[in-house]
Amino acid sequence: MAFRPACIAFAIFGSACGSQSNNVANGLPDAAVLADASEASAQATTDASAPFVLEKKLYVSFILNVHDWVYGDDSIATLNRVIDLHEKYKVPMDIYLMDPMVQLYETKAPELMKRIATSPMVAVSYHLRVPYPYYANFDWMGLASMSDANLSSTILNYEEHKLDLASGQALGASGGYQHLKDVIGYAPYVVVTETGDSRNESAMAAIYKQKGAFFTLVHGRTTELGATKYGLQLRPEHVEVKAYENPSAIAVDTAIIEPAIAAAPATRPAFINLKWHDDNFHSRKTPWINVFYVDGDEKSQPRTPPFDLTAIGDIGLKTETEKKVQWDRYDAMLAYVVAHPELGTINSRMLKQALSP
Repeated sequence: MAFRPACIAFAIFGSACGSQSNNVANGLPDAAVLADASEASAQATTDASAPFVLEKKLYVSFILNVHDWVYGDDSIATLNRVIDLHEKYKVPMDIYLMDPMVQLYETKAPELMKRIATSPMVAVSYHLRVPYPYYANFDWMGLASMSDANLSSTILNYEEHKLDLASGQALGASGGYQHLKDVIGYAPYVVVTETGDSRNESAMAAIYKQKGAFFTLVHGRTTELGATKYGLQLRPEHVEVKAYENPSAIAVDTAIIEPAIAAAPATRPAFINLKWHDDNFHSRKTPWINVFYVDGDEKSQPRTPPFDLTAIGDIGLKTETEKKVQWDRYDAMLAYVVAHPELGTINSRMLKQALSP
C-alpha cells in the first residue's frame, strides 16, 4: 500500500483467530441454548419493514473503534472474529471506521469490507484519528488561521479524498466519509466531531449532515436521548464502559456489567455503551502512537509532517495468554446480555429507526 511500508503495515504478530471460548467453562450458558433469547433484537436489525421501537428498558451497545493500520492483518482477523461472535449470538453492534482502515481493508481484505457492509448485525459509523489536521490538538496545517470558507472547503476535500498518512494530505482518489458511504451503500450513522475547537466542529458537522450522517457524540458526560449538537442527534450514553482496560482476567458480571447497570439512571430507556478498539485484542498500546507524537501516550507533543511511518517503537504486543483474556471477556459479555433478556441490545441503525419520523 502506498501509505505504509509492507513490512510494517501488514505484519502479523500472533493470530487473532482461533477457537471460540467455552461459555460453560466460564459459568455462562452456551450461545446455542441462548440464541432464541436474542431473536427480538436481531429481528429489529434484519427486518427493515418493521422499524425498531424503543422500550422502557436498559439498552446495551457493543462498539468497536477500528484504527490499527500498523498491524493490518491482526485488525482484519479481529474484525472477522468479532463479527463471527455477533452473528453467532445474534447481538447487534457498531463498527467505527476511518479512511486509512477502509483503504487497508479494500486492498488487503475486500471480502471483509463486503461483510461489514452486509452483515445484519453490523451498523457502520465514522471516526477520525491523526494525522487529520482537524483532529483534536493536531492542527499542523494552520486551520485556525483560515477563513470560514477555506476551512470548510479544506475539510470537505479531506472527507471526499483518501488520507495519506505520511504527508497528512488528502489525495486525489476517493476517500473520507463520502467514500465509506459509497462503499457500504448508506451514510455512516454516527460521526465524531468532538475536537475541542467549536469552529472546526461546526464545519465538520455541517459537511457530515449534508452527506447523510444522523448522530454525533460527546465524551466524558451523560448524553440524553433526543439531545442535539450542531444539528445532529447526539448518540445517547448514560454509562460508558471501556471494557478493554483491565488486562487481567476478571468476572464479567460482577466486575463490569453489573456495576454499569447499577450506575445507570432509573429512568428508561437508558443506555450503556461497551467499547473496544481493534488493537485491544493484540497490543498493549496504540500501535501508531509514536509515529505522530514525540511523547507517545502523553500526546502533548504532536509531530509535524512528513511522518515516519516506520517509527513504531516498542508498543508492547500481547502474549497469547493476554489475547485470550480479551477474547474470553468479549465472548462472556455477549453471553451475559443474551442470558438477560431484560437488557435490550441496540446499534445505531436501530436507534436511528427509533428516532426518525
